[in-house]
Amino acid sequence: MIIRHALFLMLNLLMLACSTVTEEKTIDNSGAMKGELLIQDGAWCWFSDPRAVYHRGTKEQIYFGYINGSGDVCIGSKDLESEQLNQFVLHDTLEVDDHNVPSILVLPNGKLLAFYNEHNGNVYLRKSANSEDISSWEGSRIVARETEHYNYCYSNPVQLKEENGRIYLIGRKVGPTRSFDNWWQYMKYSDDEGQTWSDDIVLLDNEGRKNPPYLKVATDHQSRIDFLFTDGHPKIGSDVSVYHMYYDEGVFFQTNGDTLAGMDQLPIPIASVNKLYDASETNIRAWIWDIALISGHPVITYSRYPTEDDHIYHYAYWQNGEWVDREVVNSGSWIASLRQGDVVREAHYSGGIVLDQQDQRHIYLAREISGKFEIEHRQLLPDSQWTTSLITARSTANNVRPYVVYNTPPEYALLLWMSGVYRHYTEYETDIKIAKVIY
Repeated sequence: MIIRHALFLMLNLLMLACSTVTEEKTIDNSGAMKGELLIQDGAWCWFSDPRAVYHRGTKEQIYFGYINGSGDVCIGSKDLESEQLNQFVLHDTLEVDDHNVPSILVLPNGKLLAFYNEHNGNVYLRKSANSEDISSWEGSRIVARETEHYNYCYSNPVQLKEENGRIYLIGRKVGPTRSFDNWWQYMKYSDDEGQTWSDDIVLLDNEGRKNPPYLKVATDHQSRIDFLFTDGHPKIGSDVSVYHMYYDEGVFFQTNGDTLAGMDQLPIPIASVNKLYDASETNIRAWIWDIALISGHPVITYSRYPTEDDHIYHYAYWQNGEWVDREVVNSGSWIASLRQGDVVREAHYSGGIVLDQQDQRHIYLAREISGKFEIEHRQLLPDSQWTTSLITARSTANNVRPYVVYNTPPEYALLLWMSGVYRHYTEYETDIKIAKVIY
């Protein structure tokens, strides 16, 4: 892993010596694969992660969460040696809403914690009864409880080894009113593997801005948590920018290492954090997609929206004290499949662009090709170009929201994505597919 990280940093230095304009190599269709069906009837959003994790203990398995068309919160496992597939319903008929997808944390003893939520309600937790086994679970518990004034959404669990295994849970809190200036990012923690939890700690303050922020996280699993966030939702205004900060040993820092605040000084005003992308300079709104760490430096993907029909993917990394921001491709328009008379309700739902957390030279994205969204793999080369190959081709249904299974071994990626008809986060007829990409 150290060798691969060193190679990546050498490649970045070479890229800085090259033009910042990305030249795209010819798309290779020859190796396109349709992908295998993993789960019939499944969907997810992209603000609760990890949605799928690889773990090798006594078994070599992946664990993955999804929401089906009946609103059941589900978890699955696939044994990579025997190919055995198992499924379990964590919570039946919670809501037909892809926001409720579970996030998964594998504890050091091999037991699983599955977090899931209502879309503006409670956050729940279930713990597997046995290691590396999803067939039996302890009862559900409410980790963040809805009240008359507050409700919750999203779950992003992180466990830090250097904080004695403390688990942080990061998500969204709304209240005391539904007004957009009362939408917060919060965190809370557990020091006993999820049995008890601290009170909510408001992390970010949008200081009365009437546009709700969105957040993604990454971690080194030791002492550091990185936060990628916006100061709004792109459908609310054209001035939505992108920010980054990180936490390490009780202190929050700017990307460049300048101190922002201690844990006892939260919340942090969003406006005090340095911008990765400043929409006020371009009047082009943005939204975030993914973040990862490479040798302690953040790598991120996000979208810009000059129009609702032009979703421009970007790839950025921190190098030599500054952000290097590269346009990747215009992915086309929104993913909603509309019927006659329908009005698009989420025009900034892109196909998606994500990183391989083990090797961030590899990205996976969904973009429109010949009227359908196809999944594409790109690899960043030393000459500042991308190699480009299709994972899917000539599809009859859209392929969207790719996700690389977290913690997959470095020699390959296990890629999951949604395939089917997606109309809205409360109306979808999609399956989950899987493909193995050898590096």
